[in-house]
Amino acid sequence: MKAWMSSVVLLVLATTVAACGDAEPSRAPAATTPVGETLLVETESLTALLPVHGTVRARQQAVVSTRLMARITSVEVEVGDRVAAGQVLLRLGTDDIAVSRARAEASLRVAEAARDEAARHVTRMDTLYAQDAVPMVQRDQARLGLVQAESQVTLAEATLQEVGAAVGYAALRAPFGGTVVSRTAGVGDLATPGSPLVGLAGDGPREVVLGVPPAMAATLTEGQEIAVQSDAAGEASATVRAVASGADPRTRTVEVRADLPATWPTGIAVTAMVPAGVREGIAIPESAVVRRGQLTGVRVVTETGATLRWIRLGRRIQPFGEEGATEARVEVLSGLESGDRIVL
Repeated sequence: MKAWMSSVVLLVLATTVAACGDAEPSRAPAATTPVGETLLVETESLTALLPVHGTVRARQQAVVSTRLMARITSVEVEVGDRVAAGQVLLRLGTDDIAVSRARAEASLRVAEAARDEAARHVTRMDTLYAQDAVPMVQRDQARLGLVQAESQVTLAEATLQEVGAAVGYAALRAPFGGTVVSRTAGVGDLATPGSPLVGLAGDGPREVVLGVPPAMAATLTEGQEIAVQSDAAGEASATVRAVASGADPRTRTVEVRADLPATWPTGIAVTAMVPAGVREGIAIPESAVVRRGQLTGVRVVTETGATLRWIRLGRRIQPFGEEGATEARVEVLSGLESGDRIVL
């Protein structure tokens, strides 16, 4: 029995020694991630952008008011209504105007009668003066009376014309076609001269009005494109149309107006990315970014394939004004260096 056990042990040892004497097994190749289209990361000059808030408004807008003090008898429009040029917006009571017209007409008739009588008196004085029946001074006084009477007629005619014009003011009309954006008057309210009654926004282009720091405004030129975004309307490229020559003494900013598409609603808040200088940095296509919850990364090409590397991103760069650009890019604050190659 002991001899049999010894034989088994010797057999096991022999097998182990034989296995150790064999050639070393080959190592399994490291797994690699397939690499498609790549991009060489390079440092470039990036335009620094400063967000500036503004409000969209119509290029053509007006607040309709009246020159009269009268009660409003009817309101023909509501907020949001579209109106055509010349359309009646509201009407005012004309009772007082009718009384004023009657008074002006009566004054004109009196003035005309006085003028006619003065003219006849001058004719009589001229005849008597020719006959040496009256002195020259009396004739001249008669002529002066005629001049005064004619002036009274002119004044009465002007008053009547003024009343006629006031009749036209009783119906307030739209100065241009557009949309009613505000209405502060109702039937029965007393309209006073200069008080706002109806606000209109004209059809056509919109504009955003921005308060830009003077140093940045000095770099803006007419026709320059700036990126504008809004939660209500999305993103667009706005064209600078006007830059004020001086700063507002209250806000210490320069007013800049930029044109927007006509489809943007008025009154909404927008954020414009205004250029604020140039600095060196790295930017990559937004499509190359890998997102894992709150983390952001890119696939960096290495000798063995592509490795996911976490990076810290900065601002989003719109493709506006970049030749050949078709998509937005993002600035990389850390995690990548010039010379790295990433997978797109």
